[in-house]
Amino acid sequence: MFCGMERNTAMLQKLGIEILTSLALEEDATERIGGTAGEALAMLALESRSNCHRILKLKATEKLVNALEVPLLRVNAARILRNLCTYSGGDCFTQLRGVTTAAPTVLKTIMSEENKLQEVMVGLAAQVFKFMTSKESSIIFETDGIQEAELARALVQILKKHQYPSIKIPRIRRFVIELAIWMMRDKETNIQIFKTLGMEDELEQVSETTSELESFDIFSGAVGMSRHSTTIHSLVETAMKLLEDK
Repeated sequence: MFCGMERNTAMLQKLGIEILTSLALEEDATERIGGTAGEALAMLALESRSNCHRILKLKATEKLVNALEVPLLRVNAARILRNLCTYSGGDCFTQLRGVTTAAPTVLKTIMSEENKLQEVMVGLAAQVFKFMTSKESSIIFETDGIQEAELARALVQILKKHQYPSIKIPRIRRFVIELAIWMMRDKETNIQIFKTLGMEDELEQVSETTSELESFDIFSGAVGMSRHSTTIHSLVETAMKLLEDK
């Protein structure tokens, strides 16, 4: 069993090294990001500060942000960027500031797409906005012609649509709550917006219907492989507390 795990890890690292090399040398990077090597790179960045640092050293962030515009690449590119934002650590803030340029693409995709693509973009948005000041995020919304109330409405609608966990998009409710928490912490006016939209009822529904499926960040088929450090119940509690405080 352990030999098999070691072989799998070695294979993942080999695939990750291939894409890292192609990103660094600008060889065939687009095709690789969209394939198995892109999935491997996302996994290598998952919960590994050292691997995140290696990726950041190659100054590949801009290429990954550009890949968000390419249909065959954007799911893996979004996963890689989200993991870089989540697991690189606070000392990489300056290196990751470049991910903020992804915000317009991410917002438009959340508002117009569904299912897997929407899931990964909501997850990325929850991380990208953490690298902006409140003023900078306001400028992004204004420039894109999207009001924060519209995004809030879209998030509530996602929870209404997905009243139970789905094996196809098991992280979408978690990511929606993470983004809603950021929005409410960013601007007090968003708290009232979410209250008016009935966010409390949707959070209660999530709390009552959450399953073990939503505890994991990656899967092998239908089997969860890596647990989130924060439970979905904890996220619901945080969001409810913000809504109660207003």
